[in-house]
Order: sequence, then structure tokens, then C-alpha cells
Amino acid sequence: MQKQVKIEEAITRKYPEQVVLVTTCGKDGKTNVMAVGWITVASSDPLMFILGIDEEAHTYKLIKETGHFVVAFPHEGMSTETLHAGKCHGNGRDKISEAGLKTQEAKLVKSPLLADAVANFECELVDMIKPGDCAVVIGKVIAAHSNTNSSLKRLYTVNKEREHVFTLSGIRPV
Repeated sequence: MQKQVKIEEAITRKYPEQVVLVTTCGKDGKTNVMAVGWITVASSDPLMFILGIDEEAHTYKLIKETGHFVVAFPHEGMSTETLHAGKCHGNGRDKISEAGLKTQEAKLVKSPLLADAVANFECELVDMIKPGDCAVVIGKVIAAHSNTNSSLKRLYTVNKEREHVFTLSGIRPV
């Protein structure tokens, strides 16, 4: 049975949810990584992702500048790296090195692949719109990569328990 509640109360029931790491590379060759919880598939043919990324984020600016990015699905052992990527701003620092993330060269874009991720998707920018308080980035997948270790399980959630307290929970098998 359902009862009507405030939107703010009901939205807390949506967890666990997926989390991805988005890598970018500026025209200057400097790379960045950001944890993104708002992601979904927009199309299956061609495959496209929709990402919710704030316009003030360094990642948003780099995607706008270059028109490309990588969506990486981290494995369950990458929780520390994912939290680091989600808690600090990337402008003027090397979050990929700080987090200890291993990278590989992508095939079609300059943004790096995350070597230990379950899967990586190279994307080209389709559109950026702002339907509400958060901008939406739409990217078309132009190349895909899967980890050779098929036993890895995907990290499934990074959620904000309360102000400035982040937790990880829930994993789903690949």
C-alpha cells in the first residue's frame, strides 16, 4: 500500500543506484575523473548515455571543450578511488593519479580508459541541455571495452547519507 509523502522523503528510497567514473581530457592534455550517480541509457541503437553533470563541474567544462569523454563502470574494489573522484574538484589537480587509478589509452578519444574498471565506453558528445537545476550531457558510444577478468563485480552505489558523509553500498554482478 502507498501513502503520499514529501518528494524529498520518497527520493531517498531510490538507493542503491549505479555509479560511474567519467574521464575527460582537455585540449591541453590534462586528464580528469569524476564520479557520476545520475546516469542512464538514452538509446540502444546507437547506444547513448545520459549523464547528470553540474555546469560548474570541471568535467562538464572539459566535455564542452573537447566533445568527448569515457564512461567507466568501476568494480567493487574501487570504492576508495570512486569516493575520491566524487568528493574533490578536479580543476588544477590530477585526481586520476591522486586516486591511484590505472589508465589505458582509448582507441578513438583522448580521454583515458580506467584499466581496472568492469567496462569503459568511449563517447562523443551529442548534446548538453539544462532541463532543471542540473545539466544533462548526452553521449553516443563510439567504442567499448570490457575487463578481461569476467569475475569482477560492479560497484553499485555511492550515496550521500547526510551532509558531507558519503557511503558505498550494494554491488551487482556483471
